[in-house]
Amino acid sequence: MKYRQLTSGQTLLELILALGVIAIVLTGLVSAVTSSLRYSQSSQLRSRGVKYAQEGLELVRKLRDSNTWDVFLTYSGAGTKSWCLSETGVWSSNGGSGCPIVSGSTFWRILTFTWSDPLMDVTSEVSWADRTLSSTVSFRTYFSQWK
Repeated sequence: MKYRQLTSGQTLLELILALGVIAIVLTGLVSAVTSSLRYSQSSQLRSRGVKYAQEGLELVRKLRDSNTWDVFLTYSGAGTKSWCLSETGVWSSNGGSGCPIVSGSTFWRILTFTWSDPLMDVTSEVSWADRTLSSTVSFRTYFSQWK
């Protein structure tokens, strides 16, 4: 008499291997999603930094257009001078450390004016902290007496 061997069910070893493969796949997915969210937040902060730097140059352009050229030249002092712009729109001389763009914000902006006859070289630099990493974006342009 021949005995039939039953092989239709799963063994405990197969079940453990299947659970191990599922655990590895899920760990990879969670890691990918976490990295994606972290990158998304960093990109969002960088976009805001770029916006604030561009805004700084536009505010300098407004300053130039609303004053005479001689008044605009005073912002560079005797060569190079750094400025802050408060939330209320008040310009203040700054030693180079910058000031918060909005009170309580992690974004700091400094506007540097350098006179180089016949142009005013202006740099708008925005810095922020993203976890333990500090980031900076800087835009530079030249203004002339166009009026």
